[in-house]
Amino acid sequence: MKRNHFYHFVVALLWPILHLIFPHRVTGLENVPAEGAVMLCSNHVSMLDPFFIAGAVKREIRFISKKELFKNRLLGAIMTKLGMFPVDRGGSDMAAMRTCLSILREGGVLGIFPQGHRYKHDENHEMQSGAAFIALRTHAPVVPIHVSGPVRPFRRTTIHIMPPVDLSDLTRPDAPSIGEATRRLGEAIWTSKS
Repeated sequence: MKRNHFYHFVVALLWPILHLIFPHRVTGLENVPAEGAVMLCSNHVSMLDPFFIAGAVKREIRFISKKELFKNRLLGAIMTKLGMFPVDRGGSDMAAMRTCLSILREGGVLGIFPQGHRYKHDENHEMQSGAAFIALRTHAPVVPIHVSGPVRPFRRTTIHIMPPVDLSDLTRPDAPSIGEATRRLGEAIWTSKS
């Protein structure tokens, strides 16, 4: 995939500032493959989560984000330039799905928050099934991440990166397999909480 220089510039610029105000440590960075397609699936406690994860993981990540954020012209333009793309959470968004599949088929990194909403108090809410469907369609490794919350200035946050979830026995993206993959993903994300 073509290197997004703006993405790397922004991450390099913001990472030290972010770490100063919101100190954090990263565990399990070795669980992110150095190359090839991978899905990074995290809980969602703060608007800063993508920056925490982007700064921790040295590979370029394409994050999927709710379409409402793109309605602001300036913010939408910046997010698009960073490689982020919108999803309509209210229905079946085939354009967003095609983008997800394309990123992974090209060997890229897809960042997704399967809860579908932010829960700033680090609450374990049911996962949406979209991430599991994409994983079973592409057979890309799925790396679960847990960002400890709530995120507050000068309070340490931990970013736990776990080994990929084993979905090798789930061969088709049918309803039972998607349900089981979603369950395993949620379990992996929340088992790490400490």
